[in-house]
Amino acid sequence: MQKFRRLLYPALTLCFLLGMLGYYLGRRSVDGLLLTTQYPASTEAFERTVAASEPASGPSASEKIELNRATLEELMSLPGIGEVRAQSILEYRQSNGPFRQPSELMNISGIGEGIYEKLRDYVYVEENHENTDH
Repeated sequence: MQKFRRLLYPALTLCFLLGMLGYYLGRRSVDGLLLTTQYPASTEAFERTVAASEPASGPSASEKIELNRATLEELMSLPGIGEVRAQSILEYRQSNGPFRQPSELMNISGIGEGIYEKLRDYVYVEENHENTDH
């Protein structure tokens, strides 16, 4: 019995250490495998995953939108502009006349400096604009 007790604690310690080592090594390799072998369940899931990882589509800097002629859909393609803000832009344009400069967008409720900074490279105002109410 004395010999058994004398070996019990070192044996338990060794088992604990081996178990922790196995857990650590197994966890590392499983994480690595999971990262390389996780596949979407369907093609649709794959397409959603790819689409989510791509930047939001909007007009390119070369395809600027003229604020006084833009439609609701064109305005909604701008970064930070959804349907509500696009509608607000149209209402502002109708109430106040054509935009004289793009920074006037900040006069619209819900469009502050942050949103304006995101979209200012995508909009412009023609110098010789006519009344273009829709």
